[in-house]
Amino acid sequence: MISLKNGETITKSFDAKSKLGNGILYITNLGIVFEAKSNGLILELPFTILKTFEAKKKNVLILSWDEPDKSQRFSFECKVEYAKAAENEIQLANSEFARSQV
Repeated sequence: MISLKNGETITKSFDAKSKLGNGILYITNLGIVFEAKSNGLILELPFTILKTFEAKKKNVLILSWDEPDKSQRFSFECKVEYAKAAENEIQLANSEFARSQV
């Protein structure tokens, strides 16, 4: 189970499959978290480093980000049942995050 930061809330979650294994994609008010069920591996992507998120196909979502101390872009691809719905939820959460930073 993921550990939420102070003030962080989960807004939506989706069952997801990736090269890291089957897991859950959580959309929070601060970013995106993928938790692989089998090994507890967690990928945390705060909105401050997230660059793009896109539903490439009906069930494929691609996230990309820049690490603050690296000069390259990373990406994460996962399959969710409704990638466009996940993309829309990320857009909503990201917009709310941006408004809260002003």
